[in-house]
Amino acid sequence: MNLENIKHATIAVLSLLDDYSGNNVGSREMLLDPILYGFLSGRFGHMSRQHYVYLHGSNNPKRIDFRHGTHNPVVIEFAVRSPQGGGTLYGSQNQSELRKLCRVTHTSARLRVLLLIDLYAAALHKADLKATYDLITTGAGNFTRRSVRVVYVHKDSQYHFLWNP
Repeated sequence: MNLENIKHATIAVLSLLDDYSGNNVGSREMLLDPILYGFLSGRFGHMSRQHYVYLHGSNNPKRIDFRHGTHNPVVIEFAVRSPQGGGTLYGSQNQSELRKLCRVTHTSARLRVLLLIDLYAAALHKADLKATYDLITTGAGNFTRRSVRVVYVHKDSQYHFLWNP
């Protein structure tokens, strides 16, 4: 599983959701979660949901939305902007996900992805969205921070950029 696979799978899911226009199917994160999980699991196999990761300095495990567990593991957190809009895809709204992903060890995941799914009519421009992530810091702590690939998918626009903690 790589960035292009994730992007194309998400576009396919958005295309399937178009068949349900007028309904709330997949219009929020928890409504889209089972659809995306089922599609990724059927397409790539070896998927687990709500994967526990133990982070250095924390007694309680954190949960990652999805993990593709093979010899080249991938962890995916995702966020959804509803058809009504909102700021759920901006960096300030996804700080906790970024902090969680950047602390996942190399043995647990070779690729760390924050998947941003935009259901709103107008797509976000890459420069505008990236600027909100450039402001995010990981805070203090004695742990290794790893980069996270932020993948944006809208029916009319897809792109990705690297977030370095």
